[in-house]
Amino acid sequence: MDREKIQNIGFIVILIIIGVVVGLMWWPFWQLLALAGIIAVLFSPLHKKIKQRVKNSNLATIISLFLVILIIMIPLWLVGQLVFNEIADVYSRYRLGQMSFSQADFIRNLPPAWQTFVQSVSNDASAIVSKISANAFSFVSQMLSNLAAFFMSLFLLIFMVFFMLRDSEKIKAALMDLSPLSEDYEHILLAKIESAIAGVVTGSFLIALIQGLVATVGFTIFGVPNPILWGALTVIAALVPTVGTSLAVIPAVLYLLITGHIGAGIGLLIWGALAVGLIDNVVSPKLVGSKLKMHPLLVLLSIIGGLQAFGFLGFLFGPILMAVFITLLDIYRTQLKK
Repeated sequence: MDREKIQNIGFIVILIIIGVVVGLMWWPFWQLLALAGIIAVLFSPLHKKIKQRVKNSNLATIISLFLVILIIMIPLWLVGQLVFNEIADVYSRYRLGQMSFSQADFIRNLPPAWQTFVQSVSNDASAIVSKISANAFSFVSQMLSNLAAFFMSLFLLIFMVFFMLRDSEKIKAALMDLSPLSEDYEHILLAKIESAIAGVVTGSFLIALIQGLVATVGFTIFGVPNPILWGALTVIAALVPTVGTSLAVIPAVLYLLITGHIGAGIGLLIWGALAVGLIDNVVSPKLVGSKLKMHPLLVLLSIIGGLQAFGFLGFLFGPILMAVFITLLDIYRTQLKK
């Protein structure tokens, strides 16, 4: 083996070792990097328009970053505060015994054929509630103890978004230069990633937020306690394809019916069917268009799998990764398999 081959092998070994070490160093921040990349892609068109008017690159990026904070982070912070306050209120009332109704009387008034089934379901639900309440205090305490880490992560996220917006073209060129794919495939893949990000956020998250907002109005009108918390649950439920908001609206309707508010329960059911349900048929096609075309089963599995694999942000990462995977399969099927 000549000297040049030995040097090449040695270089590759050193590159791999250093790459693994750098990867381990960066691993705790990969979710922040991915989230910053998603935000940068979403606001890239707006940033390009600002750059056309503001010639100074740093100033244009600062303006774009200010809009990111104004549009995304401040509303999320405010809503998060409201949801957290309602969770604390629910937990406090549960601990004081103020969240109870006569389960025995309710079951006794049911048809005999239903009583055994409802009793079994009620016992299972009680066990789940007891388990949740037992862990609620420790969860809240852990959240409070991690406030410093949260603000540090927020600072890093803002920092990352700034440089990803400012240096987006350089980053894209560097990634394409390192990629083993041909230039045509790289452009197809990058376009699909951008389309998938826009489709997931506008097609899933933004629609879910709108449905959660409309549902919160309904919860407030018809007297559902803690309507903001129910609205937050509706946002989460709306991410599930097909059944969507019914996972949150129907339990709220049942709660009103069980507690004797028959008229309010029927009103909320109608509100959920019309005001919330029609968003999928009216607003969603205009916002989503053809940005993200995936079978509902794939969307559902990618959201659930993403949540299990990546935590809370998995509802974003899962569908995006699935869209990229489908694109790679399509490239292989149409271009490489010959």
